[in-house]
Amino acid sequence: MARFAAAFLALLSLAGPAAGALNFDAAAARKNRPVSKVITLLKDMMKQLEKEAEEDEEIYDKMACWCETNDREKTKAIA
Repeated sequence: MARFAAAFLALLSLAGPAAGALNFDAAAARKNRPVSKVITLLKDMMKQLEKEAEEDEEIYDKMACWCETNDREKTKAIA
C-alpha cells in the first residue's frame, strides 16, 4: 500500500502543471488522518488542563489564606 502511494505521488510529480486538477496536498492528508486528529485532540486537552490547573491553584491559594485568617480570628474569639 505504501509503495502504491509513493508510486502514485511520483507519477503526479512527473505530470507537472498539466495535472493541476490532480494536485495532492500531502500536508492536508496528514492533518486528516485519524491518528493526527487524536493527537490534536490530546494536545488541546493538555492546554485546557494546564489552564484549569492554574485557575485551581489561584482558588486554592485564596482558600488557604482564608482558612488561616479565619482560624486565627476564631482562636482569638475563643480565648
